[in-house]
Amino acid sequence: MRYAGRTHPGRRGGQNEDSIGWDEARQMWFVADGMGGHASGDVASRIVKQTLLESGTLPLIEAVHQAHRAVAKAAALANSNMGSTVVALQLRDGEGEIVWVGDSRVYLWRDKKLQPVTRDHSFIELLREQENLSDEQLRGHPQKNLVTQTLGLATPEPSTIEIPLRRGDWFLLCSDGLNDELEDREMAQILEGEDSPEAAADALIEAALAKGGRDNVSAVVVEYAGPNGVSSRPISGKLQSWLPVIAGIAAALLAAALGWWLRSRN
Repeated sequence: MRYAGRTHPGRRGGQNEDSIGWDEARQMWFVADGMGGHASGDVASRIVKQTLLESGTLPLIEAVHQAHRAVAKAAALANSNMGSTVVALQLRDGEGEIVWVGDSRVYLWRDKKLQPVTRDHSFIELLREQENLSDEQLRGHPQKNLVTQTLGLATPEPSTIEIPLRRGDWFLLCSDGLNDELEDREMAQILEGEDSPEAAADALIEAALAKGGRDNVSAVVVEYAGPNGVSSRPISGKLQSWLPVIAGIAAALLAAALGWWLRSRN
């Protein structure tokens, strides 16, 4: 088992609101991206990190729920708007379980192909379904950083995916500071050119900084070296449901209710 994680505050100044971490004994890795301004965003992601590392034998999804409650409690005590995304990966019994809330992502690098595994909880994803926008249109959309679910706010419903593993699989966990700067094809080119998670994580961060580094940027790369899982079973899980009626009515509501998230991340 080889893995590496890197996080950088980017070139915008201020504290790094991203937190990364892992528990090798539990084969669990995660990325959290705090929101709510520099101070409270930093606090929120660190609470998520601490909670996940102290979650013991809890199922991964329950650990994420626990992190949500911890962030919400801290926000209430501080009378502060704070929240955090999270994406977490746990490997066991030939499967990779992924749980996420928000727009931090996991990609699977297999057979020299990069496949997005998670689907953002974001306003942009609502638009993708409703208006059939291209990736290029979405990348330039003024509300691309508007998330619809976050730890610490309301009652998030984490999404989950289970992936049968193959020996040699690489998983890339990242905050949006990486995929906002680099297109999927650029990340794939970087991964193809590196032979270790350490080198890949370093190269990804450096490439994002070279493209502008306009946000905190984090990358965790995990290589699976165990036996193949059950290859006949497809990727399965509980994905976020997008209801068609949301597009027209909820667009304005989401923008009003969650607009401060967008302001805090710019």
